[in-house]
Amino acid sequence: MSKKKSTKQKKAPAKKAASQKQAKKTTKAETVVGEKSLVYIDYSATTKDDGVVFDTTMDEVAKESGIYRENDRYEPMLVAIGWNWLLGALEEELVGMKVGDSKTVEVPPEKGAGPRDPKKVKMIAKTKLAKHKARPIKGEQITFGNERGVITAVLGRQVRVDFNSPLAGRTLVFDVTLRSIVSDPEEKLRAVVKRRVPGIPVDQFKFSVAKKIVTIEMPKETRYIQDIQYAEIGIAADALKVFDDAKEVKLVVTFDRPKPIEGNTT
Repeated sequence: MSKKKSTKQKKAPAKKAASQKQAKKTTKAETVVGEKSLVYIDYSATTKDDGVVFDTTMDEVAKESGIYRENDRYEPMLVAIGWNWLLGALEEELVGMKVGDSKTVEVPPEKGAGPRDPKKVKMIAKTKLAKHKARPIKGEQITFGNERGVITAVLGRQVRVDFNSPLAGRTLVFDVTLRSIVSDPEEKLRAVVKRRVPGIPVDQFKFSVAKKIVTIEMPKETRYIQDIQYAEIGIAADALKVFDDAKEVKLVVTFDRPKPIEGNTT
């Protein structure tokens, strides 16, 4: 009996060691942005020649700059490094940054909105403009066919419209701060779902990853979102981007049998 007892006593530390070894298999938190990291950033973007802010993720900056829009979301932006979710010249500058780091990045026209193209400045008759329900007023933004432009001059029966991007030919300046690096697999899934379906609390979704299959259980409320199928395609694509070894993504919606109404015998 004494030998058996001593044997059991020796095995106990082995179990403890095994549990510690298993614990070490948990995802290691990233401390530096790598080539395939998933990160959150804040930024403000200005045009170098005049210092005017044209985009930002922060509501206070938007309000101070006069570009605040009520229906826009002002919060850190999710970026998957290497997948062109962000301007490439800015994205590559994120690699090597640590949480809390800030930097200023200048993006020349050839890496930003491109150079100005004189061929995109066109003269359009006012009569054609009227058919597109656009007013012949200088500074008016119009949509003409598949193009968007700005009326730069009104000349008799015609208007001059510039279909170049407002940022074409301009050097852009980004002040960017790295807010966090997402390392945990489930948090990665939460992040990509929130990016595509911001209107539903992410805690209503359930996630699992097993045998290279990513499963996302969608709440029934998603069925009432217009064009939800496009968001689901995006979620699946994003999940495959952040899980390199995943073979497939399953999006599951479960409908429970309704409970019978009390007093209803039919």
